[in-house]
Amino acid sequence: LYARVDEKERMDAAAPDVGDTAPNFTAERLTAEGRRTGATVRLSDLQSKPVGLMFGSYTCPIFRDQIDRYEDIYRELKGDRNFLCVYIREAHPEEGWRVPQNYEHGIFLSQPADLDQRAERARCCIADKNMSIPLALDSMEDSLMHLYAGSPERLYVIGTDGRIAFKSATGPYDDDEVEAWYAALKAAR
Repeated sequence: LYARVDEKERMDAAAPDVGDTAPNFTAERLTAEGRRTGATVRLSDLQSKPVGLMFGSYTCPIFRDQIDRYEDIYRELKGDRNFLCVYIREAHPEEGWRVPQNYEHGIFLSQPADLDQRAERARCCIADKNMSIPLALDSMEDSLMHLYAGSPERLYVIGTDGRIAFKSATGPYDDDEVEAWYAALKAAR
């Protein structure tokens, strides 16, 4: 557990902050059903509008519990904002830090060994939570998760100027952070 906390602290210290230029990236876009496409999306391609950038995985109970609210926000703002959820490494796989909430919901997933398996985990999340927010896959080296300190989940707002307008705490463990993200999305230019 201490190694995990140390890793999170190192990632967070290196992550971009509010006011910083958001690091550009390229990731593989998934279909609405969570299937691999081979097509990519670049963050810079989304910046014609403010961007709601999210990081998460299906085995993270916090992420799962907040998806309904994220979906409400997405449906309300998707005409004026671009959204992308980067599907990262599983927060609580079977061979790692297992949590009771996953067992209560019948979620027994191992850490994926390749991108096909990671896409399969994303497909489970989409199907279970009726998720419609556009998804992309992080690399198996977890490069975007590390770049943005996106574990176990994190929310960003990036303005059309390419600068970070909002960065949530990791988690975010309370709904106030989600509502702050929402407010920042509505205010972003």
